[in-house]
Amino acid sequence: MTDYAQSTLSAQRKALSRKFALGLLRPFSGMNISVRLGEIAQTVLSRWPILPQAAKPTANVSYLTVSDRAHWLMLRESLFSLHRAWNFLPKITVVSDDWWKADEFAEVFAWWSTPITVLTRQEVCQAASSAGFPELANYAQESLYGLKLAAIVTQAKKQPVLFVDADILWFRDPASLLSDPVLWDKPRALRENNCHQRREMALRHCPQVLDPPFVNSGIVALHGELMAPELLRSMVQEALPNPQDSSCEQTIIATAVKIDGELLPEKLSLVEFDDVNKFRRRDMWDEGYYSRHYVNWMRHMFYRDALKLRLRRDRLEARRSSDAACAPSTQMTQRI
Repeated sequence: MTDYAQSTLSAQRKALSRKFALGLLRPFSGMNISVRLGEIAQTVLSRWPILPQAAKPTANVSYLTVSDRAHWLMLRESLFSLHRAWNFLPKITVVSDDWWKADEFAEVFAWWSTPITVLTRQEVCQAASSAGFPELANYAQESLYGLKLAAIVTQAKKQPVLFVDADILWFRDPASLLSDPVLWDKPRALRENNCHQRREMALRHCPQVLDPPFVNSGIVALHGELMAPELLRSMVQEALPNPQDSSCEQTIIATAVKIDGELLPEKLSLVEFDDVNKFRRRDMWDEGYYSRHYVNWMRHMFYRDALKLRLRRDRLEARRSSDAACAPSTQMTQRI
């Protein structure tokens, strides 16, 4: 193993490993079996670093996400699923909440095959102010939801952006569903069956947001303007008194999509919660979904599926190695 590989493995262990809670093994603790398995999976993944991955061809799109320090493990598993599933890798940009250092992040995520760009909260706020949105800069300063919105607005003006929340796992390459990035001039986002919107804000600016199909902002594709500047300023101003309310940010994205955008293909991502407390979970491969969005109360399911992806990858690589070892004898048999 190279010194480079050893360095990132060590950095991952140091930054992400967590102690195993013995209480998870107590059968009568009252903990739901699905949650218990999720907690165990999270602990296993925290102690299982990722080796440096092979390079792949690049895609002409910026993959944008936001992460605080507490969710680095989730982000790592999300990006690993991306590397596993996508044939062409996008340029990765991670927005920091300014509570972690870029050099530490670089060590932990050195397993990624190309350099990852890090934007600070200050840089995003400055970009929002320079674009004529001081309210958006204030919103970004106050919460991660505002930071996410500001990053989308400012980065999408420069280049095609696929914003993806860190709590999403990829199971298939979505290239065929996303279309050519040059066509991303109108905002597109996910659909869901639940209405997680700020009702009074929606009624004031776009009542259609409260009608199904509802919009989920876990994935947003855009190259250009999110919405009319006056409307954006007005909605952000309304969101500022409740910066920690995620429904405000989602309502703003939903308004942009309902007014002048469209929903992404349904199979791009599953946003459903009907198996949240079940031992048997829904299978993305069987159902034909390309990714899944594991919102707050689904996080234990995220780690269960992330561990399954890792084990599936290991089995696949072991099979390839076995096939390669058998290849010479097979060729010899064919000659005979």
